[in-house]
Order: sequence, then C-alpha cells, then structure tokens
Amino acid sequence: MRANSLTYENITYGTRLTNMALAGRFNGSRLQIEQLEAQAGDGTVSAQGFISLAAEQGYPMNLVATLNNAQLAEGEAIETSATGTLRLTKTAGETALVSGQLRLPETRYQIITQGAAELLVLTGVRFKPPRGPARITGDEPALPSAGVFDFVRLDIDLTADERLYVSGMGLESEWSANLSLVGTSADPRMTGEVELLRGTLGFAGRSFELTRGNVSFTGGPVIDPTIDLVATEDIEDVVVSVVVGGRAYDPQIEFTSVPGLPQDEIVARILFGSSIGNLSPIQAAQLAYSLNSLRGSGGGGLNPLGTLRSATGIDRLRILGSDEQTGRGTALAAGQYLTDDIYIEFITDARGFTATQIEVSLTPALSILSQAGGSGATNVNVRYRKNY
Repeated sequence: MRANSLTYENITYGTRLTNMALAGRFNGSRLQIEQLEAQAGDGTVSAQGFISLAAEQGYPMNLVATLNNAQLAEGEAIETSATGTLRLTKTAGETALVSGQLRLPETRYQIITQGAAELLVLTGVRFKPPRGPARITGDEPALPSAGVFDFVRLDIDLTADERLYVSGMGLESEWSANLSLVGTSADPRMTGEVELLRGTLGFAGRSFELTRGNVSFTGGPVIDPTIDLVATEDIEDVVVSVVVGGRAYDPQIEFTSVPGLPQDEIVARILFGSSIGNLSPIQAAQLAYSLNSLRGSGGGGLNPLGTLRSATGIDRLRILGSDEQTGRGTALAAGQYLTDDIYIEFITDARGFTATQIEVSLTPALSILSQAGGSGATNVNVRYRKNY
C-alpha cells in the first residue's frame, strides 16, 4: 500500500498533518509500515513499525513516532509543539501502551474562565416512555464493544525548560515544567510541577510582579493541581502582596503587606490607592463586595455596580480613581461594545467632569485609542500589543 499528499485534521485541538506520505506492506496478518512522514506546522512527524490484525495473538503492535518541533495543537486556548519520541506497543493479554519523552519548545495557554466555557443544561425535561413491553426481533443493532484503543495506558514524560506562556484573567507569565502523564486514556493522571520564570498579574487596574509561582500536580483522578502564587506591588510606600493558594478548582486569595495592615485596608489601597478612611460611600460599598467575594461569601454581599451593569445591559462598569492631571475626581465609567472591534466608554464624576473614550481594533494586535472631553483636550493614541 502507498499513499501521498494525505491530510489529517483534529478540529478539537487544531492538530493538522499535511503532505503525509505512507508506504507499507502486508505479510500475512501483519502490516509493516516502512514509511510514514508528514508536515506538522513548521515541524515534522515520522513513524515506523508494525500493526498486527491477528485477534488470536491479541493484536500485537509496535510503532515508534519521531517528532521534530511538530505542531500538536493550535487554537484559541492552547498552542503547542513537541520534539521527542513516542512508542505505541501492545502484546497479547495487555492493553496498548503509549510511552515516551517529549520536550515542548514553545507552548501558549490562554486561561478561559469556567463560566465562559460552560454550556447551559436545560433542566426539568422529561421524555415520554414508550408504550407496551419491548419486543426483541433479532434485528437490533449490536451493542458497541470496547476497542483496542479505548483504554490505552499512558507513560509520557513532558518537559519545558522555558517558553511555557500562560495568559488570561490578568496573567501574563512564562513558566517551566516537568510533568508525567500516566494512567489510561479514559482516566489520565498528571504528576509533576510547573515553576514560574517571570510574569505579571493585572489586578484592580494595577500591575503586580509575580515573585513566586508553583503549580503542583499530584496524580489524582481529577486534574486539580495545588497552586502557590505570590504577586507584589508598591502602593503608597506599602509593599502589597496578593497570595493565591489551595486547589485550582477552589483557590484561596489573601493579601499581605509590609508594614502589616488589615485585609480591608490593603484591599482599599489596591482598589482605590487610598486609605479606607478616605473612601466615598460608593467606594466603600464596592470594597465590601470585594471582601465578601474574596472570603467566599457566594456572592451574597452588596454589589451595586454588578446589579446596575446587569440591569442596564452595559458591557463594562467600573470605578476610576481620581486623576489630578486631568482634574477628574473619583469617577464612574460605563462601556459598551458597538461591534466586535469598536468599544466606547463614557466617564463622569460628581464634579461635572465628562469624557468619552473610543477604542477601534484594526487588527488583533493594533488598536487606535481616542479620548475627548474632560480638560477640553482630545488625545489620540496608537497601541500595538504582541506576545513574545
């Protein structure tokens, strides 16, 4: 058997193998693969070995695949390439095993919040049962049986010395990783650690520098790693740290400072750049809601901005701190996406300050920002953003 210019595509992960060439021959029940080569992005994949179709021998097989900077996934959430060797083996009486060592030259992962990824489940639906007893005619389709690859055992080592980029939810960071993927295809288990190299955390309009970061996978039945993350920023001569710990599915957030301050005082400085005694009534209400959320109150606290945003259908509603340069006091900003590429925001305070800001995205990386009002001046800026 021979084939050329084949294409394999996995839409879920964005895997795409092109210009695939295959050459093999049958020797009884055994298919000997002499050549299998394909282009995977900027890299390549090649494989050799055999697959037996003999059921009485347990379908033995031995395939070895070599990856050279092969693009394995490319999508909005994850993009990665790999270099190394994978081996698929099977002997009589055992399930198939995928083993090997892979090095990840560059990986990018975009954090997607659980709410954005969830599908709504329609509840309260009932199905009318069929009437009368079920009749067996002998023409019913056979129930599917377990296939050879339904429960493949896994033993794969994954390493990334650097260039493991994680972004999203205010996080821009680079990590290294030393992981092992074990278990089975139906029940994969992850063990190992991911260590921080550098990064920043955007929180409440401020940029915190990541000073410590570790994600530890313990091999449980649910991939729910332990997180240890610390981000630090200087705010008005106070060193404030955001500490994230616990499990990924239930992270705990707390704040520390040098010199030591109460939690509500630290949060007030982060959100508004001022001591709690200098907050306006609406800032104090927003501070109370923020503390309730961080303490895991289940959203039972007061959230005037969230309620107003939901009631009006505004895309974004936030409080801005005072700005002496423009003469703006503590202000309320309300924004709406006119299209996917045009965002408009109105800013006003109690002193009569008003301004309008428009952002037009020309490309995913290039935007034009324009602001009019306030001090009477009109500002136009060009912003270019690119991940390195």
